[in-house]
Amino acid sequence: MQCRFIDRARELAALSEAFAKRPGFVILYGRRRIGKTRLVREWLRGLGARYVYFVAQLSSHEHNLLELSALAAEQLGEPSLRDLRPRRLDSLLRLVARMGADVIVIDEFTYWVRVAPRVLSELQYFIDHDLPGTRSLLVVSGSLVGVMERSVLGGGSPLYGRANARLRLGPLSYRYLREFVPQLSPSDRVRLYALVGGIPFYLCLAHSATSLKQAIRELILSPAAPLLYEKDFILREELRDPHTYNAVLAAIAKGYTTPGKIAEVTGLDPSHAHKYLRVLEYLGIVERRAPLFKKKGRYWINDPVIRTWFVLIEPVLELIELGELNEAEKKILERIDTYTAPLWEELVRSHLLTRHAPIGYDVAGFLEHKGEEVDIAILDTEEKRAIVAEAKWSTLSLREAKRLREETKRKAERLLPREYRVEQVYVAAREIHGEKPSWVITPLDLEKE
Repeated sequence: MQCRFIDRARELAALSEAFAKRPGFVILYGRRRIGKTRLVREWLRGLGARYVYFVAQLSSHEHNLLELSALAAEQLGEPSLRDLRPRRLDSLLRLVARMGADVIVIDEFTYWVRVAPRVLSELQYFIDHDLPGTRSLLVVSGSLVGVMERSVLGGGSPLYGRANARLRLGPLSYRYLREFVPQLSPSDRVRLYALVGGIPFYLCLAHSATSLKQAIRELILSPAAPLLYEKDFILREELRDPHTYNAVLAAIAKGYTTPGKIAEVTGLDPSHAHKYLRVLEYLGIVERRAPLFKKKGRYWINDPVIRTWFVLIEPVLELIELGELNEAEKKILERIDTYTAPLWEELVRSHLLTRHAPIGYDVAGFLEHKGEEVDIAILDTEEKRAIVAEAKWSTLSLREAKRLREETKRKAERLLPREYRVEQVYVAAREIHGEKPSWVITPLDLEKE
């Protein structure tokens, strides 16, 4: 399955800059399915340079060395490499660089590290002693974020501080969704983004779907549906105790979003709950969100695929296993708009910050105090200005939108510190009846960023 390569202009530019300044060492990492391999292959395709591209396996050190040697022989047209029996990575890379490899890529490097940690010191030796005398760019890439952060980038790693560039690949912005699924309505594109976020692999799976129903079939209900198994795969790969982390995530998905409540529901000691939450936050799986001007926050499942599994898939898992796919689809569609509403707030918040950042707005969040809440607040912390918005994932009449706008302005003036003044008030809706005022935001507006 392959679909058009979209965006990643910043990362492509960073790789090209590193290549122009070679020799050098680049670290590229990010969650599974985020598009690291596609990014590197697209970059190499347009580079016109001699390269060796190797995908490490969850196998022995010796096996990976042999495979890398054989692949380098084929890609560089150097048969002598095929007869090698290398014992160390540094000596093999030294030979590959001398044979004219402009770029050497070791993809899924974290698998190699997990099996044979000695590969780190061998790579360090090559970077310190051999790479400076070459015209090669070394790129290592990995999907195990925890392994990469601890063992490759961390302060105790032999590779610490040696990279000329480190790129953590994130999801694509919502505005690119139209390029993946132009046939879906703007509202259905928001719903799809709620399901899988900006993760290219899943968006490619849905790119031929003619409706949201068909996309759900491809992603959740087909025999090879990836979302059924991804949550367990991600947790098992990244975490030593996936069962406990699973319980913590299940609690957050059910609305227990503070450490105290999570500890109570899971039976964990509160100090242990904090530890598990810190690890999940470190991996980007959860995020702590606090109201602006407040310290006490709540946890939110930040990874869209894991969030979708707990909120939408787990409740219908038995139906799926029994083959009752129509009933499972019906229940998912019944819940999809409730599920999409928090993501809609998040998208609008990001949209307004992007739109107003050039004129000094630098902070985005929400306001909350004693049961009152304003969904979205964008602040200019220097000039003490605020832009606020109410987000409703529903169809509104113009009259309802005007009422919401007035209420939001009054609430914001009560909740903001006295020195702040409200400059603009928006209402964000799935759809508006009648002529749309400039202060109403709909899904189509978000695609114009």
